[in-house]
Amino acid sequence: MVQSIYQDDLKYLSKWWKDTEWGEILGFARERLIMECFYWSVGYNSDPEFSYGRKVLTAITAFITTIDDIYDVYATMEELEVLTESTKRWDVADLEKKCQDS
Repeated sequence: MVQSIYQDDLKYLSKWWKDTEWGEILGFARERLIMECFYWSVGYNSDPEFSYGRKVLTAITAFITTIDDIYDVYATMEELEVLTESTKRWDVADLEKKCQDS
């Protein structure tokens, strides 16, 4: 029964990942990232009743890992400056405007 819950969690997260379209927008954002982050969240809390917590933790970990990959490898210095400044203000409109300008 527990394995069935894990499978349902992973199906939900796989769909969520595909819906974000990060794999298409960010060519380096790999789908296996969800599996790796999910395994980490199961290791952190394997109790079946904490399905929601595993989903949230997996999504947050995938987000952070993708942002880390952007900073480490894939973005130019100019793009990183825009991303950093926008993140500090958390102004998505500013990020979209600056990305269109460049």
